[in-house]
Amino acid sequence: MPSCLPSSFLRYVKNLVAGGKLEEEEEREREQDERLKEQDEKIKGLTEANRKLKEEITQLKSLHKKTVEDSAKLQQSLRREKEEKTTIQQSQRREEEEKSKALSASQRLVTEASALRRQLEGKEIELKNLRNELQHSRTEHDALTTLLDARTRELKGAQAFLTKADTLSGAEVIALVEALNSEIMQTSAFISDSFDFARQPMHADEMKEASTRISELMGPTMTNLLGTVQHSGDPLLVQIALQGATVEFSRWIVMTWDYDGLQAEQPLAEIYNDIRETETQAVGGRWRALTRAHAQKVAMQETDLHSTMVAHISDTLVVILVAAGCTKNYEETYRHFTQKFGERISNIVKMSSRLNKAMGEDVTSADLWPTHATAGEKFAGATMQNFEGQDENEDGKTVLCTTALGLQRSEKSTQGDTAEFKTATLLKPKVALDSVAEGLEREEA
Repeated sequence: MPSCLPSSFLRYVKNLVAGGKLEEEEEREREQDERLKEQDEKIKGLTEANRKLKEEITQLKSLHKKTVEDSAKLQQSLRREKEEKTTIQQSQRREEEEKSKALSASQRLVTEASALRRQLEGKEIELKNLRNELQHSRTEHDALTTLLDARTRELKGAQAFLTKADTLSGAEVIALVEALNSEIMQTSAFISDSFDFARQPMHADEMKEASTRISELMGPTMTNLLGTVQHSGDPLLVQIALQGATVEFSRWIVMTWDYDGLQAEQPLAEIYNDIRETETQAVGGRWRALTRAHAQKVAMQETDLHSTMVAHISDTLVVILVAAGCTKNYEETYRHFTQKFGERISNIVKMSSRLNKAMGEDVTSADLWPTHATAGEKFAGATMQNFEGQDENEDGKTVLCTTALGLQRSEKSTQGDTAEFKTATLLKPKVALDSVAEGLEREEA
């Protein structure tokens, strides 16, 4: 029979039945999800418990391993202690045996020591006797040594004064003097040719002061000639003046006892002259050598004597150049002079000092000294030589200055109670005569 219900109602009923079934399904799904969640929670709990159980197992294994290791160490320590105990017991037994042996040895040593003590007492008595004998011998030895030292010093002193050995010959000293003279001549010629001369009014005061300064050293004649002769064409007179001044300084260096450093030049010379008169040549010569050596050694400790002498000679030679009418003033001349000729002047000082040692220390068998002629002295061909080489008919002429040193030798000889000095001229000094200025052109008044 056909349905009489409306189709819309039927659909409603179907949806209602279907909705009831859907809710039941959803309910079942929710319950199933909850059961799954509960199972997941249980699984997670079991997993965590399993992890903790594994960690505990791992810790137990480590603890077990450590316990096993500690047990092994303990067993090893017990074995060592047992071995040490055994060793100590063995050592104690050895010590007891050694003590027993030492006791026996000690008893023997006591016996031997008693015997040795008796021997030592005997040796001490012998040693005491030997010490007394040694002290006596030392006293005698010290006395002999003191006496020997005194005799040795006396002998050395006597040898120092009695030796006659010279370290230089007369010919060698002559060669040194000639070398010095040659160096002075060449240097003076070189200097005089290296400056221009023309008197200038602006330098008049300096020239006057320079002439005053050199007057005492060179003498009035040379001073006057330097100030009046024209040197521009021929500086020969300037060269002669430079030679004369340098020779005079060199002679002082050769003859000095102490370079005036001790202010004892005159006293030492007087003492030596007295010794020459009263003592033998050997004693006098050695006294001279020793005194000069030590006096100069002390003097040279105070200052640089070489530089001082070079500066002093240079200053004097520059003053001569200014007095002769050098075109430069003193300061310019001195600066040019030291730059160009300082080394040569230094060499002259060294050569003069070498001659001081040669004549004063190296030769003691005779006395050697440099000779010269003073300005104003009369020429004598027997004792001096004209630097121009013309000695004939010149005796009696006036000496202007010395241009080269001579050399004289004197030796004291004794025959019985008589003593005499034998003197010989080894080298004549060379001089310039005042006639050298004849024919030279003079300055117009």
